[in-house]
Amino acid sequence: MTRGYRWDRNPLRRRTDRLESALLVAAVLLVLASVWPAVLAGRAVYETGMAETRVGPGGRQQVTATLLQDAPPPRAAFGEASPQLPRAQARWTGPDGAARTGDVPAPGLARSGTAVRIWIDAEGRPATAPKKPVEIGFRGAGMAVFTVLASVLLAVIGFTAGRWVLDRRRYRSWDAAWAVADKRGHGRRRG
Repeated sequence: MTRGYRWDRNPLRRRTDRLESALLVAAVLLVLASVWPAVLAGRAVYETGMAETRVGPGGRQQVTATLLQDAPPPRAAFGEASPQLPRAQARWTGPDGAARTGDVPAPGLARSGTAVRIWIDAEGRPATAPKKPVEIGFRGAGMAVFTVLASVLLAVIGFTAGRWVLDRRRYRSWDAAWAVADKRGHGRRRG
């Protein structure tokens, strides 16, 4: 396969063949050039994810909330990856020291007065638990792989479209050459 894309001074190699070789080199260079932007995109996703999971003052923190009502029974969920915990009214202290109330996830059938651990944001509102660093790392790596695959797809589409155009040009050239050869051949007598 690479034999057809070599750079040489073969007099039988047409201009369209050389253009096709140049298209292939451009496609490979596009894919190679996409590696660094892919690394930067993956790193940006990773750093954004890590910033969102910041724990401590000014970020998420875990506090103890006291249920103000009994929690409903958990919902039976077959086929769900992780069933949601039922929600119940609870009271907790926010980062500013003020008492807050609201619906929080609670173990099924927990009684009023039960202490549950919840995550809150910087304003004291209930928040989701921070993501694990491994999950954030996988998201960053996934973005890097996606970026490279997108550039590979663009390179393949570009090369295929360019080759299609060059093939059409070759076919027209061959038709014209056969028409000239056909005219030359009819002028001679056979037999």
